[in-house]
Amino acid sequence: MAAQAEQPEKLEILDLRHFQARDFVALLEEEVQVWASRLRWGFQPSCEIVRHYLDLRALTGYALLRGTAPVGYAYYVHEDYKMLIGDLFVSEPYRTVEAQHLLLEHVVEAAENTPGVRRIEAQLMMLDSNAVASLFPPSQLTVFERYFMLVDGIGQLRRETFGPRPAAEVTFEPWSERYMEPAAYLIARAYEGHVDSQINDQYRSAAGARRFLHNITQYPGCGAFHTPAAQAAIDSASGELCGLSLTSLVEPEVGHITQLCVSPERRGLGLGSELLWRSLQAFAKGGGEAASLTVTASNAGAVRLYERVGFRTIRRFRAYVWEGFG
Repeated sequence: MAAQAEQPEKLEILDLRHFQARDFVALLEEEVQVWASRLRWGFQPSCEIVRHYLDLRALTGYALLRGTAPVGYAYYVHEDYKMLIGDLFVSEPYRTVEAQHLLLEHVVEAAENTPGVRRIEAQLMMLDSNAVASLFPPSQLTVFERYFMLVDGIGQLRRETFGPRPAAEVTFEPWSERYMEPAAYLIARAYEGHVDSQINDQYRSAAGARRFLHNITQYPGCGAFHTPAAQAAIDSASGELCGLSLTSLVEPEVGHITQLCVSPERRGLGLGSELLWRSLQAFAKGGGEAASLTVTASNAGAVRLYERVGFRTIRRFRAYVWEGFG
């Protein structure tokens, strides 16, 4: 009689608050390696935050278990009327659409059962897009194609590929804390009616932009904020902030453009490309070899600029917004 085939062990879900950081050592080490190999991104600081909140029993989300061992997890943050899915990762041997869907399903259920939550936002770099299927009716889900782009050899880039320099009535200054409040108002104006304000609703108001700026300058989700490469564009006549490029380091030799925007009246005049050039050169001056950024695929003008100056898409991912269920 032939031996019976061994049945695969069932994967189960358990609240993250049953675990401590020591239970996630192997899984988080794998996630760090995946981000480094696929995106040249040092994910260790983000993992340290996960470990911290695991040990506090304060990380809201779910673990995917094989037996008693975590082989995946997803966590979320509740902010007033919305829920942000901070991360979702499944170990390679178990990284199936079904496993990812199971985690997402539990997060979505938590959102639906949280009073006042009407919106979920997610940008999950390692998620298989098929895992989202059937979680919500199409009328409640909006999907945005996005690109993770990288340029190597930033010290050898040529200025002429960035287009004409902007007119002399704009001056450029290194980023300073004194620009935080003007930057919040600039972001709200720059993203009015822009596709990215549909993805991240913090862009829709100065108050939301203020929270966004606090997050990217104080927390490592977009890398460690790197003041030496951040730039401010100032209208020479009025003294007002009219453009900015904010930057971080994701590896000692790799920078990241966390925000690049220009006031509506200054668009099309080469200001954005000049800010980008200056930030990339500042990275190179500090020993940087490469830089990355993310862009929404439908933002065709920005995509063309980045490709023209040497960026290439190394990963395609999706941003998701669920609304209308609260």
